[in-house]
Amino acid sequence: YQRRVRVESAVWWSTILLLKLATFPMIVGSTRIKRKIFANEEDAAGNEGAQVTMTDVVVERRRRAHLNDMENIIPFIGLIFVYAISGAGEAGCVTLVSQIFTAARIVHTIVYIGQVRQPARALAFFVGVICNVYLGVKVLLHMY
Repeated sequence: YQRRVRVESAVWWSTILLLKLATFPMIVGSTRIKRKIFANEEDAAGNEGAQVTMTDVVVERRRRAHLNDMENIIPFIGLIFVYAISGAGEAGCVTLVSQIFTAARIVHTIVYIGQVRQPARALAFFVGVICNVYLGVKVLLHMY
């Protein structure tokens, strides 16, 4: 029973994070369209005043926020499932770590796109990193 509850929690929070990842390209794309800034010639064709560039600061900030999410969310999803399946922690811990990580990633995105002064983004980033390290270390200690 406990294992099922742990895995269900991992599924729930991983799905939320995957939806965040899946919707972010729409944010980047709509920003490109709104600003008439495209990465490829064929995308700019037919859009009067459109530019092909990879240096627009607004578009690039959103794109980097998405890349940062991929670099952090994908490892988290693997780690939370290994943690949940291995029994390295209780169901409540799976949920708590998932909630903390998800909140940190949402805050990270808001402060990154909103250009909030440091250390806000760094703190949100490191909360997520700490969650990932915690999960990995707990699994390794539990297994050996």
